[in-house]
Order: sequence, then structure tokens, then C-alpha cells
Amino acid sequence: MLRRPLPISLRLTLWYGLTLLLLLSAFAVFCYTGFHLALHRDFDRHLTHEQRELLPFVTVDENGPRFEELGELTSVAYRSEGVYGTYVRLLTPDGEVRYQSPNFDGYPPLPVALPAEAVETSESITWNGLPARTRYVPLRTSGADTPLLGWLELTGFEWSLHQELHRLRFTLILGVLLSVAFALGAGWWLARRTLRPVSTMTEAAGRMGARDLSARLPADFGTRDELTELAETFNGLLDRLERSVERERRFTANAAHELLTPLATLRSEAEVALRRERAAPDYRDALGRLLLDVERMTATVQGLLQLARADALSKRPEDRLDLSALVEDRVGRARTHAAGRGVALHADVAPGIVISAQAPPLAEVVDNLLSNAVKYTPTGGRIDLRLDHGDRAALLTVSDTGAGFSGVEADRLFDRFYRSDDAAVQAEPGSGLGLSIVRAIVEGYGGHIEARSEGPGRGGLFVVRLPLDGDTR
Repeated sequence: MLRRPLPISLRLTLWYGLTLLLLLSAFAVFCYTGFHLALHRDFDRHLTHEQRELLPFVTVDENGPRFEELGELTSVAYRSEGVYGTYVRLLTPDGEVRYQSPNFDGYPPLPVALPAEAVETSESITWNGLPARTRYVPLRTSGADTPLLGWLELTGFEWSLHQELHRLRFTLILGVLLSVAFALGAGWWLARRTLRPVSTMTEAAGRMGARDLSARLPADFGTRDELTELAETFNGLLDRLERSVERERRFTANAAHELLTPLATLRSEAEVALRRERAAPDYRDALGRLLLDVERMTATVQGLLQLARADALSKRPEDRLDLSALVEDRVGRARTHAAGRGVALHADVAPGIVISAQAPPLAEVVDNLLSNAVKYTPTGGRIDLRLDHGDRAALLTVSDTGAGFSGVEADRLFDRFYRSDDAAVQAEPGSGLGLSIVRAIVEGYGGHIEARSEGPGRGGLFVVRLPLDGDTR
């Protein structure tokens, strides 16, 4: 059975608390250790001060160390008892006690632990159940090269210092725990508040249905941050998806209509032909009408297949197409058709324009634009095609003196199965897929196409921009 993962807010809070605990613990250990060492240094300075006070009264000779005229010493720390006294002894090089201060009375013997080397040193010990610190000072007649003649031992209790350390340790531990507890509470509140928009968006997304694409994620959270940008970006995606689904719905309805109409005609023609026996010429006429309807459906299906292939186009870096040569070839093929309709076709093609594309789809673009221009330009009209360099793009324009269109229609011309209500346009055969295929191919190669016209009956202009050298701006 899979365990349900912890909520993000709880995980963030726990990680935040753990990180803070580690950081504060490390800081507390650093402070405690530093303070501990500082107390030891301060106590060593106290013992060193006592050492300087006592050394002038120490006499060292072959008979060993001894105190002389110690009664003149102004320092009384070595006479004090308890945790505030300094306990002084004179030791032979072997550790035999030659003298010990009077305040040793009533205390258990203090073990002698001479240093391994004859140098001044301090070490922490436990004496009479209390923490203490002992300092050993080597005694010689003169310089460090003379033989060791004894030791001056000074011992003092560190009980008060350790009391301070205990209080500091308790304060640090309490401070760390309270800080982490407060941080966990504040982190939990902050995480919940920060991630509340996520929960809101999750609930809103859960209420969205596959059939209702009008719902949107809430994007107003009182502040503008990354989550707001995420919600707005997702809503933009939903907008595009809704428009795409709506286009597909219209496309499906229009495709069904375009196919059902000739199918109904086919059925009607076949039923009429089969109602009674007819002569061979009558059957031949019926089959001819059926063939026309089949050709119409075939053209529609072919257009749908071309549109599907155009939607799946993608640029490949290795594709290189001489667009100038391609346009010259397609214009040459279209001139015969234009001349047959009594339309003049003029072309101005700049040489050497190369783009990243394949020839068949771009040939479809040029053919469709020229075919539309010839179809909707009356006898005696004129078509002008121009190919030139634009701003980092190949610029192809096709203009005519034909039927034209309104500004409202300009945006709908590239919709699938769209046919203008203009009588001249309705009179011409067509599936309404040509310009949809053109736009799909152009956009598939990272380009852009737009239609312009000054109004019905005043001609049209189609402008195609295709990026050069892989530029997809």
C-alpha cells in the first residue's frame, strides 16, 4: 500500500525547522565552546597572577624548593579556604610535597600529576568532587638550560565558572528549542498562507469539466508573484485551448455538412435512378451526376488530408529551399490558367532567396494563393505577385483586382470551410479549405500570413512572411 506523501506545506515547515535547528545548534555549540575556553583562559590568568605573587618568595637550591619570608606576601588567596581559595604546594622534581598552604587542611589529598615536560602548563581536574584547575610552574636556579629543581603547583576550584557554564548551556538549549518551536509555528502559518493560492487553484481545476472550457483559475490573490503568473499563464493556455476546441467543433460540423450534402445528393440520385427501369442514356446521365458529387467529396477529403499534413509540419535545420526558383516555377504554371480566364498575371521575383522548408508544402501555398486570385478576379483583371527580402524574412505578396472582402471578413478568410456571402464568391466552386491549408503551412514553418482589402469589389492583398536562416520571429 502506497503511503500518502506529506503535504508540501508540512514538508517545507519540517525542512525549515530542521535547517534552523541545525544552524542554531551549531551556533550554540560555537558560543558555548568559545565561552568555556574563555573562562579557562580567565582562570589561568588568575593562577598566573598568583604565580607572579608567589615566585619572589620561592628559594631553589640543591636542597629543593622552599618559601622564605612568606609572611610578607600581601596576597591572601592562598590563605583562603573553599571554592574561592588558591591552594599552593612546592614539589620536588619527583613530585614529593615539600610545602602546602594551610588551606589544604580538611581536604582530601590532591593527587600529583606532573607534566611530561618541564614547561609551564595548566590542566582541568576533579578534586573533592568539584571541578578544579591546576597550574604547574617548573623551578630552576636560572635559565631554561639549568636542571629542574622543583615545581610550584597552584590549584583553584572552577565551581563558579562551571555554574556559569551550566546556566549558559541551559539558556542556549532553551533558546534554541523555543526559537525552533516559534519558527515551526510561523513557518507552518507562512507556508499555508503562501501555498493557499495553490490549494485554491487545485480546487478550481478539480471543478473544471471536460465539456466546460469556460472556467478559469483564480488569479487575484492580493499580490502579484510567481503563482499569479502561473495562474495567468494557465488561463492563457485554457483560452487557447477553448478557441482551438471551438474551432475543431466548427470544423467537425462544417466537415460533416460538406460531406453530408453530396452524400444526400448521391442517395437521392441513386434512389431516383432505381425506382424504375430506365434507358441506357438515362443511367449514363445519373452516373455522371453521381460522379460529380463523388469528385466534390473527394476534393473535400483531399483538402482535409492536406490540412492534417499541414498542421503536422515542423522545421528541420537540414531543409534548404530556393524559394525564388520555386515561385518562378509555380507562376509559370499558373499563367496558362490565368490567361484562360482572361486575367493578366505579373510577377517580380528577387533571385537567391533561400529558406528552411520543403518544396511541396510551399508549392501548395503559392498555388492556392494564385488559384484564389485567378478564381475571384473577373475577366480583364490583373494579378501581381512579388517576392523580396523583408526584415529577416522572405516577403511574398499576391494582390488582385477581384472580388475583395470587408475588414470583418479578413480575419475569417482563413477559417476552415468559410465561404463569403458575396454572390461572386458563392458562384465559384470550392471547399473553403484552401486558405486554411495555406495558413497552416505558413505557421508550421514559423511564418505569418495576413489578408488585406479596401472592401468588396476592390481587390485583395495577401502577405506571407517566412523566416530566413531558421529565424522564427
